[in-house]
Amino acid sequence: MKYSRLIALLLLAALFSGMPALSWADTFAPAGVVAGHTMARADCRWPDTSVWVVVDGRGECIRYFHAGLKPRNAVVHVWLHGDRLSRRWDGDGRTLGQRVIGYGSPDADDLLARAARDYRDYGVPYIRLSRPGVYGSSGDHKERRRPREVALVDAALDALKEKYGIGRFALSGQSGGGHLVAALLAFRDDVACAVVTSGVVAVRERIAAKGWTADSTGYADFLDPMDLVARIPRDPRRRVYIVGDPRDTNVPFEGQAAYHRALVAAGHDASLVRARASGEARHSLSPLGFRVVNGCLEGVPAPEIAARATDWSR
Repeated sequence: MKYSRLIALLLLAALFSGMPALSWADTFAPAGVVAGHTMARADCRWPDTSVWVVVDGRGECIRYFHAGLKPRNAVVHVWLHGDRLSRRWDGDGRTLGQRVIGYGSPDADDLLARAARDYRDYGVPYIRLSRPGVYGSSGDHKERRRPREVALVDAALDALKEKYGIGRFALSGQSGGGHLVAALLAFRDDVACAVVTSGVVAVRERIAAKGWTADSTGYADFLDPMDLVARIPRDPRRRVYIVGDPRDTNVPFEGQAAYHRALVAAGHDASLVRARASGEARHSLSPLGFRVVNGCLEGVPAPEIAARATDWSR
């Protein structure tokens, strides 16, 4: 008991003092999310909930939590969560560091239970993918939206596709996870449905609207989905839904509308859905995104999905 309390105190000290996290502070712990976490391939030892992927000569252990998968799967829904770090700014636009948000005390059993609940509620074989540096995955969440995060998630999808015999993906993502979904469209030809809720899909426009000098991460070498639209492969079977709340104070809706216009101009089947998000910032739309995925996979016409979204988000 005394030893476990000591560990907890050291983790809290690392989180609030800015000291480097200890090597065993993995990303289930808030201190590990702040500091980042490295892992050797030999330590990526969860055969049913992890894949090892290598990008730029460096490997990462990407965790995932699933339900309803079969030996072979025609379509699997993969959900990508939002950012779990928030950068604080002073009145002159200077950064004051980052803090963990919306995290709680997750562990693998809890995330497996959440995946089972989502599969029960929506009925589609399901994978909840932990982004690099979060929810057990190694990596550095402070470097989100940079090219390596996109490449790591892309490689993880390849590994999962081979592992479970997946034909096509339905990808959905909330906020920063929506950024990944939009970016991945430019690199994959196996997406049946893509649903972005409150997504950071126009990074440069968001920076301008907020009066920042860089992305909220502090980095300027982000991948902006707006710049990738011309690279998205044509696929008449794929449907894309951009879902947002015009009242969102976190990620401006106009950037999402601009991304939608760019998709349509490039000849893609894309729909813009106005919804009513929860939370003080009018930003939280994940449950609605799951419903849109179901409607997309069931072949419900886009105007009907948009009409239903009003009721779904009440």
